[in-house]
Amino acid sequence: MPAPTGADGVGRGLQEVFVPPVGVFLIVVFIKEFVGPVVAGLGYLLMLTGIFLGIYTSAKYWNIRYTTGFVLSGIILIWMAPGIISTVIHPVFGFLGTLVGIIFLGGMALLLIEKAGLDELLKR
Repeated sequence: MPAPTGADGVGRGLQEVFVPPVGVFLIVVFIKEFVGPVVAGLGYLLMLTGIFLGIYTSAKYWNIRYTTGFVLSGIILIWMAPGIISTVIHPVFGFLGTLVGIIFLGGMALLLIEKAGLDELLKR
């Protein structure tokens, strides 16, 4: 199996940042119908944070090209993607989900800087 390329990272960025995971979306709709919109919003934030933490911990083992493709596509797509989750839950939870995504991508960008060896420039 060859090493993942930057294009593979862009594809992963599309899957994780642009298109919300279908499972999360369905669970949020289910929770909203049977428990309530506030619990659905909190569940959404919890699931989103868990997914992003899992990606971040595995990203420590990605190569630089894959990480670069993921980070660049994620940063571009988070600004382009409409928040469809806000049509299901209160827009405040949609905004907080976007904020979690921005924090996640910022952490991924810092990880990329560290992998590229540029973190020494930031420490000076």
